[in-house]
Amino acid sequence: MNNYLLIILLSICCGLCRGCLEEERRALLQIRNSIGYGPKSFLSSWLSDDDCCEWDGVDCSLTTSRVVGIFLFYAREEDQLPWSADLSLFAQLTQLRDLQLRGNHIDTLIAPEALCKLHNLQQLDLSENSIEGEMHSCWGNMPSLKILKLSKNQFQGNLSSIFSNLTLIETVDVSSNNFQGLVALSSFANLSKLTYLDLSYNPIQVEAETPTWVPSFQLQHLLLAGCNLSHPSNHGIPSFISTQYNLQTLDLSANSLMGSVPTWMLYNISSVLRLRNNMFFGKFPQGYKNFPSPLVELDISSNYFKGSLPLNISTLFPSLYQFNISSNGFNGIIPPSLDQLPKLQHLDLSNNHFFGEIPRRLTENSPLWYLNLSNNSLQGELLPRDSSMKQLRWLLLHDNHFAGSMPLCLSNSPSLMLLDARNNYLSGSIPSQILVFQNLGALLLQGNQLEGNIPLQLCQLQKIQFLDLSKNFFSGNIPPCLSGNLFWRKKLQASSWVPIDFNTKGNSYSYQGIPLTLMTGIDLSANHLSGTIPIEIGELQELRSLNLSHNHLTGHFPASFKNLTNLESLDLSHNNLTGKIPSESVQMNSLSNFNVAFNNLEGMVPFGQPFSTFTESSYLGNPNLCGEPLRRKCSNEVDQDDDNGHQDDEKEEKHVEEKGIMDEPLFFYSWVAIAYALGFWSFIAPIFISKNWRKRYFAIVDGYIDMFLQKLL
Repeated sequence: MNNYLLIILLSICCGLCRGCLEEERRALLQIRNSIGYGPKSFLSSWLSDDDCCEWDGVDCSLTTSRVVGIFLFYAREEDQLPWSADLSLFAQLTQLRDLQLRGNHIDTLIAPEALCKLHNLQQLDLSENSIEGEMHSCWGNMPSLKILKLSKNQFQGNLSSIFSNLTLIETVDVSSNNFQGLVALSSFANLSKLTYLDLSYNPIQVEAETPTWVPSFQLQHLLLAGCNLSHPSNHGIPSFISTQYNLQTLDLSANSLMGSVPTWMLYNISSVLRLRNNMFFGKFPQGYKNFPSPLVELDISSNYFKGSLPLNISTLFPSLYQFNISSNGFNGIIPPSLDQLPKLQHLDLSNNHFFGEIPRRLTENSPLWYLNLSNNSLQGELLPRDSSMKQLRWLLLHDNHFAGSMPLCLSNSPSLMLLDARNNYLSGSIPSQILVFQNLGALLLQGNQLEGNIPLQLCQLQKIQFLDLSKNFFSGNIPPCLSGNLFWRKKLQASSWVPIDFNTKGNSYSYQGIPLTLMTGIDLSANHLSGTIPIEIGELQELRSLNLSHNHLTGHFPASFKNLTNLESLDLSHNNLTGKIPSESVQMNSLSNFNVAFNNLEGMVPFGQPFSTFTESSYLGNPNLCGEPLRRKCSNEVDQDDDNGHQDDEKEEKHVEEKGIMDEPLFFYSWVAIAYALGFWSFIAPIFISKNWRKRYFAIVDGYIDMFLQKLL
């Protein structure tokens, strides 16, 4: 026994001493060079003289020193061109078991069939790229494959039978691609080791009922969101799901499924149940009174449920961490027992018909980090006075009937990133004590009855991306210190993943995802603000939208606005601005929406784009403005036209006066003919008249001919 252990230890030590094989080092260096890595990539540490088994992202066998794992997660920088990945380079690593290339901007796979030579390959992860084309047919015959992740690409083709021979497969994730055609779940029936299946968000049709089949697997995670489960033969919950007793996650969202939610689903699934964006109806699924559901996340948003929530909801679902029932027809009061859910962090009851006040204990020492009660009929104070939600990041209470002043208890949520209380009946001033949110990205208070000055403490919120105080009764000056905001001055990464509604270009837009990271805006319109527009606003070079309309602002159009080269929408209408629009403003070349109507501006509209491209309505109510696109010409334009006309007439008269007999065409051509005749006969006449001249002329010509012939010979 001791000898056996000694042999194993010696083998391991020898393997460690030997390092990686030279041919595999060369193969890895070829892979590194083909990737086109940037200076910040960990691939820059792959040096030709080092042991490749020590390189980041490379895993070697302890016994053989052969490369068995390649882990290149996000190895390329975002601004690099797409990578055409040559998989034949990886095929040189013949003992490879794990190949993970997630998030590397791959758009094309060269020699995809080369992977089928890797008979030991157990895990293949190509997710989060932009790979186009079809899966190679041989991928369905890789004998050792256990995990296949191809999500978030642009793969195409049919999935009907490609997995049926992968007898060892445990995980299949092909979500968010462009696969097409009919996929019968019965084609997975014999994959007894399958525990994770995600076909979500593909333009496929999933047939779950026919032909009749009995699965040999017990799934832990089944995700079929947005893949047309509403096939004519199947409008309800697929029946085979009732045979899956180990399910932790079930996502059937966005499938137009109908009917009521079976009670057994609340118990067969141990963690996550998502049924959002379907056509389920009836009352809230309550389960059994004395048998609590193990669900941690329940999402039945965007359906047709109605009625009130059970008052004992905390008893029915004691483990809830995330609860989303938004966009249904629920009514009644918010159950006070929600405060008895100690793990609840995400609560969304928005877009329903709840009334009454927010339960006091729901927000008292609460672990909530997301609270959305918007678009209901709630009333009372915006938050109970004893509220303390120290973990709260997103608070959405807009479009209710909340009244009273802004609650001081907001200062108990210092981590707040979004405060949206638009369209309520809040009054009074904004207390300076609550402006302690160093991570606040959006403050949206439009459509209330707030008054007083805009607090200077707003200038200390360095990460504000959206500021909307419009349609209130704020007065006083616009604080110049707003120019100190870092987000409006520099490109920073947006921190909120929640969609944000913001008015710009005359419309309300919902920003999320990439557009949210690019958008910034200030809306102070429809207040009673006075004074001049601070020239410091011109320093906000990353600002995309600025609306100061419907106030009492005076002074000039700031010349500093020429620096707002990223500004897309500017509305200064319905104020008392005077003076000219500075000609330098043409440098605002990103403007697509512009309005200075109903001011007292004068002079010429700046010539050229973008200002001449806007309609006349952008300049209405400024009787002293002129130039394109207005019909009124500027006086200097008219004078200039007259001056140009007089100058042309004078030049014409002077030209006529200066004309002489040589300017007449007939006389001119006569003189040309006479001069030609005189020149011709002055040369030819002596040849005919003088014999000596004729001899000399022809002698000269003969001499040139002889010289020319000698050169040729």
